[in-house]
Amino acid sequence: MSKNKSIVVLVLTVLLLAFIGVACLASFPVGKTKQYNSIISLIGKGIDLSGGYYVVLTPTIDSDDETTANEKIESAMEILRTRLDDKGFTEATISRQDGGRIRIEVPEVDNADEILQIIGNTGSLSFQDSTKHEYLNGEDDIKDAYVSYDNNNGYVVVLEFTNQGVERFSYATGHIKDMEDNTMYIYLGDTMVSSPKVNEQITNSSAEITGYDDYDSCEAIASVIKSGRLPIEYEISESRSISARLGETAINTSVLAAGIAMLVIFILMIVIYRGMGIASSVALILYALLYIILLAIIPNVQLTLPGLAGIVLSIGMAVDANIVIFERIKAAYKEGKLNTAFDTGFKTALWTIIDSNVTTILAAIVLWILCPGTIKGFAITLLVGIVLSLFTSILVTRAYLKVLFPLAENKEKFFNLKKEVE
Repeated sequence: MSKNKSIVVLVLTVLLLAFIGVACLASFPVGKTKQYNSIISLIGKGIDLSGGYYVVLTPTIDSDDETTANEKIESAMEILRTRLDDKGFTEATISRQDGGRIRIEVPEVDNADEILQIIGNTGSLSFQDSTKHEYLNGEDDIKDAYVSYDNNNGYVVVLEFTNQGVERFSYATGHIKDMEDNTMYIYLGDTMVSSPKVNEQITNSSAEITGYDDYDSCEAIASVIKSGRLPIEYEISESRSISARLGETAINTSVLAAGIAMLVIFILMIVIYRGMGIASSVALILYALLYIILLAIIPNVQLTLPGLAGIVLSIGMAVDANIVIFERIKAAYKEGKLNTAFDTGFKTALWTIIDSNVTTILAAIVLWILCPGTIKGFAITLLVGIVLSLFTSILVTRAYLKVLFPLAENKEKFFNLKKEVE
């Protein structure tokens, strides 16, 4: 590569990194009505950074064997997942803890009562009379539930019956209409959600639960009914709201610390390795920006406090990879020529870097698969960071060493390379 081409590549690199940096880190108005949100703002945040609500459910396991109990807990987690997804809480995490407990974390929650209504109900729908006799239930007799409006534009939950449910509902209304209080009591778990008067036998294939003042509470009930009854009974053993203030402070402090750390790294690398340090600094800047982009676009990534630790660790490993390469280049130059030192240094460092990083990648994958909650966030950020560091340290650093090579008159001094003194 000629000197002029190297200058053009460096200028384009600076402009490109500046553009990507603004896109990743800056939010600003576009025109009078639109707003551009930075890429970093699109990264999902865990409950410890964004605030939210968490609940721990302790199932009451009966005398079933362990295999059956495990199946029931897994089934309960799937039903809870369906309920939360239906309400739009797709970033909520559900994990199993010791003793068969279930932990649900929902970030960015404004209404804790709504969450309790969704997950704190077994979903056992029952139609009874005043003597507590059950005529039909949600598990066997209801095929769908959704929100609609009555004649006064009020919110109602519409229940659609199965064929068996139509027969049972018809029998129930025909029997209850002749009772003294002619009232049907509809229970969801232990909570009575409606108590309509029955004046005549009803043979319709659907029914309505009325009495809701707002859409959200009505939809929450419909979601619980539609998802089905949980296969286990449990109690809420722990619940807590978490403020986002701690998370905002942690993020701001971490970003500042990361910025200072990278600046110190750039200075040290340039002082110690000179031209090679400049190439590694370009690679690390690109590494940091690509890291932000990947965390924003990879599905189901949530940044947590342990996740921030994973980012810091992967940055350290990216720097370490560059140091290994540069030391191998210096060692190769002492024994050979300048033109071959760079290729030899990269070849001898390649397997050392891959070997050390592969073991970390395998550990991150195991943590991601087996560990629940925030540890999974650490594993994901570490895994993404390590894979990305391999790309930047091996390919990007090498490419920019070739770009910088024609610019130096005294190449040994520019790259801080010295021969052995005999």
